[in-house]
Amino acid sequence: MQPGLRVQQDPPGQAAPVSGPRAGTAADLLTNPLVAPLAGDLVAGLMRRHEVAAERLIGWLRVGIGACVFVTVIAASHVLHELAGVSLGLFQRNAWIASLGFLAVGAASIVLAVPQRWRHGYAYLFMVLDVGLVLAITVLALGERGLPGNALPSAPIIWAIPLVLAVGALRYDVKVQLSAVGLLTLGLVGIAIGLEHHLVLDPDSAGKPAWTQLFSMPVNVMRFTLILLAGAATAFGIVRSRRLLASAVRDAVGRASLSRFLPAEIAPRLAAGDAALRRGRRQRAVIAFVDIRDSTGMAEGMDPEGLSQFFTAFRTRILACVRRHHGFVDKFIGDGALILFGVPDEGGDDAARALAFAQDLTGIVEAWNDTRELPRAVKIGIGIHVGEVFCGIVGDEERMEFTVLGDAVNVASRLEQATKRYGAVVLASEAVVAGSSDPAAWREVGREPLAGRTQAISIFAPVLPHGEA
Repeated sequence: MQPGLRVQQDPPGQAAPVSGPRAGTAADLLTNPLVAPLAGDLVAGLMRRHEVAAERLIGWLRVGIGACVFVTVIAASHVLHELAGVSLGLFQRNAWIASLGFLAVGAASIVLAVPQRWRHGYAYLFMVLDVGLVLAITVLALGERGLPGNALPSAPIIWAIPLVLAVGALRYDVKVQLSAVGLLTLGLVGIAIGLEHHLVLDPDSAGKPAWTQLFSMPVNVMRFTLILLAGAATAFGIVRSRRLLASAVRDAVGRASLSRFLPAEIAPRLAAGDAALRRGRRQRAVIAFVDIRDSTGMAEGMDPEGLSQFFTAFRTRILACVRRHHGFVDKFIGDGALILFGVPDEGGDDAARALAFAQDLTGIVEAWNDTRELPRAVKIGIGIHVGEVFCGIVGDEERMEFTVLGDAVNVASRLEQATKRYGAVVLASEAVVAGSSDPAAWREVGREPLAGRTQAISIFAPVLPHGEA
């Protein structure tokens, strides 16, 4: 452990102080004011990146619509001519115009929907072309037959309006969608007024069939309202989808922010709403300190790049070993590490796993030294103790940290330092050895009050293999 490191200790019987904001839930962290703008920027960037792809997809759907209209008109015209010897006439011509119009607009949008050519204004342009095509064919369908505005719903192209709105929703741009709804509203109202919409269709003609009353003002208003509601529903769907996306991105950013500062074993629990970890709690834990002996001397023979590679390799070995024994590294401190077992969830075998970790890591370091890839052999010291600790999040949302505090942490640190005096690689307290799966594999090597303490504790080291001093 580097000189100058001090492990905080709680006075007996007093609660551990927690600095930073008031206690809260994980949601407090995920709604961090620093996270929200970042999430908004990510959503906006995502939409910009996918705007071109969305317009290209809409372009292909236009081509598909045009092709379907083309095939449908040919089939309907052929069947009608074969069965009744009647030509569709104006209807067929208008259908051809709709088909060619959708094909042309679709082809143009596909050509322009590439990152090098695309401009956001093109989305409005193609929306206007779609709506304009529907309105223009509606005027042709009614005007050429001398029909009044009441007959507006009878124009076949009117049924393309929900399709145009549904396809336009793929842009996920609520402004463009609302503009389409507004333009359709003004266009349909303008056509109805321009073609002299009556309160009822031919109210003075007693001989007219009853179905003509279906084109009276109240019924047409209901149809018009339903079209507006369909447009509003697609716009609401866009808003809802964007909010869900923003929420998912904000959640991901919040989790990523937590993961930057907190151990991987703690961050998901906090993000899932473990308020006890946010507030801090007392619990039993096994603490292990690992430190490299004479790291300063090793550093003298290495250049900065080599030293960085050495520490990376050392930490990688520690992490792999810790995970194998189901603990986690709370933090790396210089050339050492603070490792926890039984946090956040206590287990009956925490002490046994900690001792197994220590012996396993000792073997890993010995095998590493046997490769002779380093200029000097790596020597480590490990101290292990068990006891009650305070564990929780300290700090604020800009810089938070998971930490453990308490006398047990101090004892583990002092045991690691005592390995130098006892000439041992691993030292453990009696309380830890009592939880070992094989207590006979440990021998008492001393009993003393460690630095900063008045109460003596029994110190244990692994039983040496036969023949070793």
